[in-house]
Amino acid sequence: MARVSVNGVDLWVEQKGDGDDVLFISGLADEGVCWVDQVAGLRDRYRLTTFDNRGVGRSSTPEGPFQISDFAADTAALIDELGLERVHVVGSSMGGAIAQELALSRPERIRSLVLNGTWCRGDRFLHEIFRSWMWSAEKADSVRDFLVAVNLWCFSPRIWNEGIMDEWLEEAEASPYAQSVGAFCRSAEALIGHDSAERVSDISAPTLVTVGELDLVLPPRFSQELVDRIPGSRLVVIPGAGHQPFQELPADYNRLLVEFWQSVS
Repeated sequence: MARVSVNGVDLWVEQKGDGDDVLFISGLADEGVCWVDQVAGLRDRYRLTTFDNRGVGRSSTPEGPFQISDFAADTAALIDELGLERVHVVGSSMGGAIAQELALSRPERIRSLVLNGTWCRGDRFLHEIFRSWMWSAEKADSVRDFLVAVNLWCFSPRIWNEGIMDEWLEEAEASPYAQSVGAFCRSAEALIGHDSAERVSDISAPTLVTVGELDLVLPPRFSQELVDRIPGSRLVVIPGAGHQPFQELPADYNRLLVEFWQSVS
């Protein structure tokens, strides 16, 4: 565990395990710890790198507006600094947008690509969801109220109805590394500006696209568009899961990752 200074930002980075390199890129407001079940389940076979994006958790928050290309430049510099020569990259939601830009700008460093619950071109409906999250961040009376407003879009009914979300909300409320409203809104603005639709056909890495069947914010139609545009990619729709199936169904998702990585080795 350490802070690594790259591209004008200090990123909090953790590495566990031994084997082929895997880099996980988190979504909007998520710390690298959101991949805890992947780290626990895969560290016996892979060297796993997780990190907090700029403005999140224990990473620093640069001044000025953010763009997805800025996050991708941070990640590329981190890969160089850590000496990850060819890495399996897994990105979810905003992390998937970052992963697309990374695969386009640094194809020689990408061994394979997994894009979960993400998109290459938004529409007005998606952009209004992001704007509603920004409004919630600015107006919510508490961290819990804000998290409820956002996570209703991001997790399946099962997670709420079985009380799992209550545990997650308590953990988030107790975190000493809460993201600032300003950093959250600048990151959300970057989501609105993301559009890689005319470029993703240049992605050369073997690509798996995954999406939860019950993903409300980025439903399967967005993933299907990615698969239609990225040569040789394939789509897996995960039954019963919401926006983050790697958290909702970690054992199933880990098996899916291993099967994919073995197929491209």
